[in-house]
Amino acid sequence: MGVIETPVVLTIEVVCGAAAGLALGRWMDLGLGSKVDALTGAIGGLALTWLAGQLPGVSRFVGKVESAVDATARGVGVLTPAILVGVGIAGLLGGLVLTACIAFAVGGVRRRGRSEGDVR
Repeated sequence: MGVIETPVVLTIEVVCGAAAGLALGRWMDLGLGSKVDALTGAIGGLALTWLAGQLPGVSRFVGKVESAVDATARGVGVLTPAILVGVGIAGLLGGLVLTACIAFAVGGVRRRGRSEGDVR
């Protein structure tokens, strides 16, 4: 990817991952805090997008991290709509997965509105 394309893709990954972490943190009381939810979501978005770029069948949806020769050869440029959507989805999923894993590892998930001894 070029000089301009790389920060755009990284920004999409981080923002989508952080949004997923924040959404999961608000939907379920993870007990981590909103800053930690956003940070773990952003890291998860970056990590899953990088991992998806290494898989042969999926890498075309998140862009070839190592080389962008195929897109340049086709004349469409590096940032195609498929790459932008693929990076966004991978960022969202990565943010959800890592935030949930960290929350479960740290202390589990608390239910909102009920105390621990309340049975209905």
